[in-house]
Amino acid sequence: MPLVRANGADLRVDRYRVGPPGARPTVVFIHGLGLSDHAGLALTLGIPLSTGADVVLYALRGHGRSQVVPSGYRLVDHVADLVALLDAVGIGHPVHLVGCSYGGAVATVTAIRHPERVASVVHADGVLPVPGWTQRHIMPWLEQGMDTLASDYTEDDVAALFTGVPRRKLDAMARRGRRMLLDTTMFEDVRNEPALDPAEYAGITCPVFAIYGGRSEMLYLADVLTEHVPHATIHVVPGANHGDIYYRTRELGDLLRLAVGLPPRERAASLVAAPAGQG
Repeated sequence: MPLVRANGADLRVDRYRVGPPGARPTVVFIHGLGLSDHAGLALTLGIPLSTGADVVLYALRGHGRSQVVPSGYRLVDHVADLVALLDAVGIGHPVHLVGCSYGGAVATVTAIRHPERVASVVHADGVLPVPGWTQRHIMPWLEQGMDTLASDYTEDDVAALFTGVPRRKLDAMARRGRRMLLDTTMFEDVRNEPALDPAEYAGITCPVFAIYGGRSEMLYLADVLTEHVPHATIHVVPGANHGDIYYRTRELGDLLRLAVGLPPRERAASLVAAPAGQG
């Protein structure tokens, strides 16, 4: 699908559906903040899920092939982008939001501010906007990126910043990252992002299903989530950390199917919910 104009930005959107026509849930993936986009999620989780759901993946403003706009990188901006995007592509019914890392914060605020648009929130090692959340989880990486890309960096410097990225893609990622960090308000917007007032969580009335890695630095948020949203269901993937949980495709894919109401594949029955704090 070409770029879609939403809330003043051109956003890259991909949609997947495999199989016969008929009613099925719509699942929207929201990726993490930084210099990533939705391409990896499409391959590992989105396309496999499209055998039973209509799957929508998009790149946040400034990310991937979406437009690098000069400002508007606050949570409220990303929420407004998402709602405008759904309108632009003609999706008016409630959708299941899968928030990955920073995408969990976008999904959470969308469910609070636009409950009529959200069928459920699924956290895939998702972040919550709790006190100090950007300083703890996001700013260290952005500060490292700023220090690297604002200088006369080498290819090795960029390789260390984008671990696991093929070298043929490093130059393009470095140029985009430099634009985002030096030529937009993203860095300051994220640094000054406030936490949600705990009372706001009461506005989440849809089902909430959270999946955390047993070795992830995000795991403590499972307890925070159940404190503020008592009806949330927590699942822990033993041994997974924040970096590799999205590549546990079989485990995470089975849990996503359960979360959005699709029949589980045969291994899904063997996945057991673990109390928050255990891995």
